[in-house]
This record gives sequence, structure tokens and C-alpha cells, in this order.
Amino acid sequence: MRKILIAGCLLMLVGAGCSLSAPISFTLTAEPTVPAGPILEDPPPCWGADLIYHPQLQQMLLINCVNNPLEKTFLTIWGWDGTNWQRITEGGPPGRMLGAAVYDTKRNVLVLYGGRRVPNGRCNTETWEWDGEVWTLKEAAPPTACDHVRMVYDQATGESILFSGLDATERRLNETWAWNGEEWKLLSAEGPKSRGHFGLVYDPVHEQTLMYGGYANIVTDDFWAWKDGNWQEIHRPGPGRRSHFGMTYDTGADALFLFGGATQTSTFTSLTNQTWIWSNGNWRELRLTVAPSERGKPAMGYDPVRKRIVSYGGFDANREDLADTWEWDGQGWSCLTGCD
Repeated sequence: MRKILIAGCLLMLVGAGCSLSAPISFTLTAEPTVPAGPILEDPPPCWGADLIYHPQLQQMLLINCVNNPLEKTFLTIWGWDGTNWQRITEGGPPGRMLGAAVYDTKRNVLVLYGGRRVPNGRCNTETWEWDGEVWTLKEAAPPTACDHVRMVYDQATGESILFSGLDATERRLNETWAWNGEEWKLLSAEGPKSRGHFGLVYDPVHEQTLMYGGYANIVTDDFWAWKDGNWQEIHRPGPGRRSHFGMTYDTGADALFLFGGATQTSTFTSLTNQTWIWSNGNWRELRLTVAPSERGKPAMGYDPVRKRIVSYGGFDANREDLADTWEWDGQGWSCLTGCD
């Protein structure tokens, strides 16, 4: 049996909210976090998940993939090696949607924050870390926002950067926070307006965080960069109004990559499958004959070893969750699993 370390409350057992005002440290035993040997298994259809490269496992990890938000579940991580999906972990924190996750390359841990708890929909402010074997609930005063948040790992500062979202009362926030492994720090309450369903990625070449679009009462088209403790807006014509899209940074091509999403507030009737790239200070659309279908909220990430952008799932115009895996090799899209 492996152990799950939890500080604060019996969250794994009771699945309910609790106060961290009087923290308690203890250890619970649970089913193995890592299955004994690879278990080849495709993830379920889902949207809004995170797809993150794990350098130690040398796989893309799919996290926060929830198929049925009304069904109680614990967090499962799937790994993609370029050929197959496999179940990497199970029995971790309670399942959630619309939270944030990143990989901290300095401390070699996966960081998970916030999200709507499945199935009760409560917005939680938990910060979890996974070291490859054990999940640990961190004792730390959380950011204000806990829902519709996004996070990146800033290699220049060695901190995880979180932006925007809603608090537990659904109040809109546009705060920027940093997590250093021990505490959250408020960096700014100025800059872009609060929003949800936006793109947030880290550009390691220019040591900056880039944010595009999102939904803030209306679908937006603003483009921002966070660097040296400040937000600056970038004014360049590009994809236009866009929310619910997939976005990642291709370090091999030194380019920001944006795919799909909705162009209007009527999300399901305005989905697109356009592919856009930001490089050398300009946006350009790629006119492609083969591409994933129109969709919203696909999980997307970059594999720096295989030099591939990986996309999984999303939802279509019929409000159906998708379960196909696509890769971009710099020249075109290829469908690898779940292809019709």
C-alpha cells in the first residue's frame, strides 16, 4: 500500500468542505496511487482538462478529465507516450473541473489548485502536489479565486503563476498570484479584466506568460503578456473574439499555438476548428485540409522531446464530450486515437 499525505481535514473520507483554521497533519493509507505496471486505458470523453508534459515520466499527462460531473470520482491521471494512453494514477484528490494544474520543473512536482468539486459543484481552494507517487494537500492560505482559474509555471522565477477566475460566491476577480511551494503571494490586482475560458501559457524563450481571449460577459479578443511583475497588452490583429479554445507554446518553433474555440457568446453554435500561430510578433492562420473537428475546450500541451503538440477531447456543437487524440508535428494534424 502506498500513502497519501493529507494536512488539514479528512477530505478523502468525507468529501465535504472543511476549515483549515486549525490544521492537523496526519497520514492516510489508500489504494496504490501508481498501478502495478502499465494499464493501457483510454481516458473518458471530457472537456476542459489539462495536458501537461512530465519530464521524469516522459509522457503527456491528462489531468482534471471528468466525464460525468454528477458522479462522485477521485482524480485520475492518464499518460500519453505518443502511441498509447495508460492510467498512471488513481485514488488521488477528489475529482474537479475548471481548476488549474502545472508541472514545477524546479521541485519536480505536479501542482493542482482549485476547481469545482465533483459532484457537489463546490468551489474549493485546495492546493495539492504530486511527486510521482504521493499526493500531498498543502497547508497554505489560498488565492481568492478558485473557479475558472488558469496556471502556468514560470521558469524564470521558479514559481507557478495563477490568474483570474471566480471566488466561492462567483465574484469575478482579476488577481495574479504566485505559488512557490510553501505559500501563495498576491502579485497584482491590475491588468486584464476577470474572465473564464481563456488561454494562458508560458513562453520560455522570451520568459513571459501570454494570455489570450476568454469570456467576460462577452467573448474577448485581447492579448496580454505578464513579465517582470506587470501585465502589458499586445495590440496585433489575430484570431478575433475567442473563448473555450486550446492553447499551448511550441518551444521548438518558438510559437504560440491556438486551436478551436467559440467566437460568440452562443458558444455551441459558434465553434470553429481554425488553427492560429503567433510568432515573430504577428498572428497568422494556417489554412489546412485536415484538422480536428469544430470544438470547444480541448486539452492541449506540447511534448518537447517528440516535438509534438497534443490535443485531447473537448465538446462539439451537440454538447457531446469528445475522446479523440490529435497531434500537430509542425506541418499538419494527425488523428491517433478515437478517429471516426
